[in-house]
Amino acid sequence: ATLREYVTVMRDLLAHGGFERTGDVLAAKKWDFDHITRWLDAHGRPDRRRTIHVAGSKGKGSVASMAASILNAAGAHTLLMTSPDLHSARERIQVDGAPLDYAEFAAVARELLAEPDVAGWSYFEMLTVMGWMAGQRAGCDWQVVEVGLGGRLDTTNALAEKLVAVVTPIDLEHVQILGDSIPAIAHEKAGIITGPCEVVVPPMRQSAIDVVRDRAAEMGATFHALSDECAIRVVSSGLDGQKLDVRTPVRTYRNLETTLAGAYQVDNLVTALRAAELAWASTGDELPEAAVRDGLRRFRMPGRFEVIQRKPLTIIDGLHTPLAARRFLEGVRGLPVPRRRAWVLGVLSDKAVDQLADALFEEGDDVIVVPAGSARSAAVADVVRAVNATGAIAQRGSSVADGIDRASEMVGPGGAVLVVGSLYVAAAAREHLLGVAGDHALGLR
Repeated sequence: ATLREYVTVMRDLLAHGGFERTGDVLAAKKWDFDHITRWLDAHGRPDRRRTIHVAGSKGKGSVASMAASILNAAGAHTLLMTSPDLHSARERIQVDGAPLDYAEFAAVARELLAEPDVAGWSYFEMLTVMGWMAGQRAGCDWQVVEVGLGGRLDTTNALAEKLVAVVTPIDLEHVQILGDSIPAIAHEKAGIITGPCEVVVPPMRQSAIDVVRDRAAEMGATFHALSDECAIRVVSSGLDGQKLDVRTPVRTYRNLETTLAGAYQVDNLVTALRAAELAWASTGDELPEAAVRDGLRRFRMPGRFEVIQRKPLTIIDGLHTPLAARRFLEGVRGLPVPRRRAWVLGVLSDKAVDQLADALFEEGDDVIVVPAGSARSAAVADVVRAVNATGAIAQRGSSVADGIDRASEMVGPGGAVLVVGSLYVAAAAREHLLGVAGDHALGLR
């Protein structure tokens, strides 16, 4: 009965549509969240708790989830809100590291769906407000909230206030909505700095850093550039994870362990750690070192540089920007990944396909292009054209599962299969290889 209730409310929620469901750029350009603010005000501000807010083009989901894991290990009763999800909408709303169960998700959804004001809200707006409602019902006193798209006009920016605003590296993405230059996109992301708070920025292009720094100064916020404040040494790294020494203004951490592979995850880890330190300072205490170690050691990030099987070595990553592609390749080059490899690629239509292909592929690479498994999937023919233009050899696959099976056959058990292009593709890969059943199996995708 509980599963049936979940399916029923999910169908009602999905019917709310919006950019995430339709890819309608014109509708997205008209975004504002005044109606969300009015609703929150009228309902006692269920969003009000100690908050870390995370925007950016690359790594924001990893940073948000890692920061929540650290806070949780420190004893904070933590709400984590992320998007999109891999397998189930329930993943978007987590309390103390666990997705809402079917019954609680359905109960919160029913409560919101019964409100007369929500008729014109989008799916993303519904899920965002549901997250805050669930946090209130669970008595969470902390939250880490990942921006959906952009920042300035994103639904999550209706937040009452925040302790820490994080802007992860900026790349050209959603250019029809956010602008067609790095500074223009940085301006949208930096819009999450809405007042005095701590602003955390990892290494990124100087033009983006300048925009974020200016916004912080304008809003009376304190700017923290991690390249100035922190030092990192990789002690060891492999496909099973890494050990790091990290120095922050709070302390030096020796031999921090993480299961995250890939060099680019080092910056994400330090960003999450510094955000958690600064947020925790609001309690008047230093963040306990044991909480940092525990939170990082037990943290997992499915679908991000995830080694999903060994024969052939299969790595999946939800990368979808040129910067993420370059960082993924750096990770591959720094690890014992066989030279005999084939790619499986599926991309959404609003992504810079040419630049993505340029960043990923070299002459002679074998690439199987598949639909991304979303209504917003790019036309396979367009992606094939972009791949062939790099000198790589593109073939078509009928689905992510078909692409993986064909790639595995091409490289044999001693080779490598790299599955990339979107979190939708990563989800389909996990469902195929791990037998994970989620909303897809319930007819909700």
